[in-house]
Amino acid sequence: MRCIIFSGADIFDYDFVASYIDGDDFIICADSGIRHAEKLGLCADILIGDFDSADKIDRKLYKEIITLPCEKDDTDTFAAARIAAEKGADEVVIFGAIGSRMDHTLGNVSTLEFLHNEGICARIINENNEIGIVKNETLSIKKRRNSFLSLIPLDEKVGSVSISGVKYPLENATIYRNKTIAISNEFYEDVAKISVNDGTLLYIISKD
Repeated sequence: MRCIIFSGADIFDYDFVASYIDGDDFIICADSGIRHAEKLGLCADILIGDFDSADKIDRKLYKEIITLPCEKDDTDTFAAARIAAEKGADEVVIFGAIGSRMDHTLGNVSTLEFLHNEGICARIINENNEIGIVKNETLSIKKRRNSFLSLIPLDEKVGSVSISGVKYPLENATIYRNKTIAISNEFYEDVAKISVNDGTLLYIISKD
C-alpha cells in the first residue's frame, strides 16, 4: 500500500502533486496539511494533529480524525508517518514537507529515516526536490527534468559508496558529512544507480 502524507508547508503547483496521486493511495493529512487535500478534491482517510495551525474542520470530510495533544514529543508529520507504518504502508510520499521553518523541514527529513528503518520506501517531494534515503543497499534513481543529484551523509562517514549513470561517478568511495564532494552531480542517463554498503545517505534530486 502506498500512503500519501500531506504536511503543512506550502504547495505551489497542485497539478504537479496531482500527477503523483492514484485512486488507491491511502491519504493522511497532518494538521494544516488538510488544506492541500481539500484543494486537490481528496477525501483523506485519516486527519491527524493537534490542529493548532488548521482552520475549522468539517469533520464530515474525513473518514477518521485523530486529535493529538498540543504538548507532545512527535511532530504532526512524524505522528502521521507512524500511523502509515502501523497501517502497513510499504511506500510513503510526503508533500508539503519543505517550508520556511527549517526545524520542521529537517524534522521531516528525519522522519524519512524512521520510515526507512521500518522497511518503508519513503520520499519527500515538492516542485523542485525529491529527497530519500539510501542505507546499506543499491537504489535506482530516475532522472527528473533539468535536475541535479546530490548525496549527503547522515553518518559521520559513509563507506563503499558507488554511483553510476552520472557525470561524476564514484566507485567504492568514502564520503564524509563535513565535506561536499557529492553535491550537484549531473545525470548522464535516465536512471542513476547508487550503492551504499556502510552507512546512511540522503539522496536529493533538485533543480533551480
